[in-house]
Amino acid sequence: MIPNTDIEGAGFLYPLDLIATVLSLGGSIVLFCLCLRMQSTFMLSLKFILAISIADFFYSFANVLSNFQNSSTEGLCTVEAILRQCSFILSIFFSTCTAIASYKSAEPQSKFNRPRFFILSVTVGPIIFFSVSILG
Repeated sequence: MIPNTDIEGAGFLYPLDLIATVLSLGGSIVLFCLCLRMQSTFMLSLKFILAISIADFFYSFANVLSNFQNSSTEGLCTVEAILRQCSFILSIFFSTCTAIASYKSAEPQSKFNRPRFFILSVTVGPIIFFSVSILG
């Protein structure tokens, strides 16, 4: 959010946006560190939570980038837009993957290959979303 004094109430919204961005950035870093410190890092759901925290970190970083924009930083705006779109969609994608993994693990006679599902999700998902957002 760029501070704009022409709009009434914008003086209040800019610090509020900055506080929310810093809290989100700090929260995603704390969640990332806590996930790495867990002893059972081989749990599939914990790996997806780690992926969600990384996607949230990039979304918060895109919010930070928006504070440095002006009329001459078109390239920065493009980078911010790609980061924002990809990280938002990836967090929803990894949340969906967590739900699918939980469902498949709960089936009694499921031959669900957890490591293969995780590797496929983490490699194919970001490649698809980054390519779509860059080309789109």
